[in-house]
Amino acid sequence: MSTYIEIAALVLVGFVVLIAIAAFVFDLRRRKHKGVSREEFIRAFARDGIPREILDAVYKFFTRSWFFGKLTIAPDDSLEIEADVEEDAALLMKKLGLKPPSEEARLRWNEQIQTSRGRSSDAPRFSMDSNQPSPIQTVRDMVLWLDWVRQHQNPISR
Repeated sequence: MSTYIEIAALVLVGFVVLIAIAAFVFDLRRRKHKGVSREEFIRAFARDGIPREILDAVYKFFTRSWFFGKLTIAPDDSLEIEADVEEDAALLMKKLGLKPPSEEARLRWNEQIQTSRGRSSDAPRFSMDSNQPSPIQTVRDMVLWLDWVRQHQNPISR
């Protein structure tokens, strides 16, 4: 019986060491990252006329951390490491009180974003119900998506 306890203790210690190493590596990567302050982030979108509430929500959403303090982001940071960009978009829409757009509206936006990037409009479409890659690839894309959703809200349903 004591052998099982010793094995369990070793497994637990190994797990704790693994978590500590992963946290250390993540912190090293975070320190090398050159994000911007909240005010610099907001200034980056000054010419786009995006409401501050969207900018504040996105900045706060992507810099939240209970373990690591002082996380920062930049508008052109990639969201490729995010596990589920569409889920993040849905959470942000809910936080901002935005109603998710119809599939038809998403297709129109996808066409606009792909064309503006010089890609064909038959590129993977943005859909909450698919596993296809999202055209939301950067923090800037997320901000622009949320602003587009805001602009295309049905005033009656909102």
